[in-house]
Amino acid sequence: MMIMHLRAAVEQLYAAPLADFVSERTSLVAQARTAGDVALATSVAALRKPTVAAWAINHAVRSELVELDELHGFAELLREAQRTLDGDQLRLLGRERAKRVETVAAQVVASAKQAGHPLGPGAAAEVRETLTALVADEEAERAIRSGALVKALSYAGFGSVDIADIAEAAAVSGDELPQAVTPAIDLAEQRQVRQEQRRARRAAELESARRARAKVEHEIDVAEARRSEAREGVADLERRLAAARDRLERVTAELTELGGIRDRRVIEERAAQAALTSEEHERA
Repeated sequence: MMIMHLRAAVEQLYAAPLADFVSERTSLVAQARTAGDVALATSVAALRKPTVAAWAINHAVRSELVELDELHGFAELLREAQRTLDGDQLRLLGRERAKRVETVAAQVVASAKQAGHPLGPGAAAEVRETLTALVADEEAERAIRSGALVKALSYAGFGSVDIADIAEAAAVSGDELPQAVTPAIDLAEQRQVRQEQRRARRAAELESARRARAKVEHEIDVAEARRSEAREGVADLERRLAAARDRLERVTAELTELGGIRDRRVIEERAAQAALTSEEHERA
């Protein structure tokens, strides 16, 4: 089938099996050159083969996994909480995020395996990182849902999703690549956004510190209980040792006394024996 524009080429190429990417790209380049479209041929030739993790996510998008749609709904709730600085909602959804991402990542990995591309631990981790970026950032989600990622995305905090390398995703969606600064908002709005982001970041850091402190305090309580138990054990052993020593002293004293009695009985026995012997001699 002859392709006539870049978006169609990207869609066809990134929907192909991973093992067929290079041959499919070569075929599309040849078609464009045959059609006399040198610019299209050059653009298609520049399209890069996705990593295994990126391919797995692209495949999951095209497979229309229900879990991805559910993650989208959850992501909207979390982003709204971030925008409104709803601390309670942020804490609740923050605890839920890792579980949601892990569930969807497992489905993506399973879908890739079923398609003949099992993922190793490293690629599976990249899938989780990309899904975390989806939850955190609308632009990242748009890029992911294009089904034309080249590499995994990562998220390290507010506004930290690296989406500078998703030209293929932009081409398939027909949109411009997201820019670092959005001209549509004025400086006052930009300052307000940054302030809200800083407040949200500080709130998240505070909550993280509180959780860490609570965890340590719990560990201290457990350690204190274990120390009390150990102390009781030592006290019990000391009581048993004192009782054993007391018994030892009593038995030792008893043995000493019995030894003295035995010695006296030996003397008495020898005296009786001597007297008997003497009397028998006198009779003889």
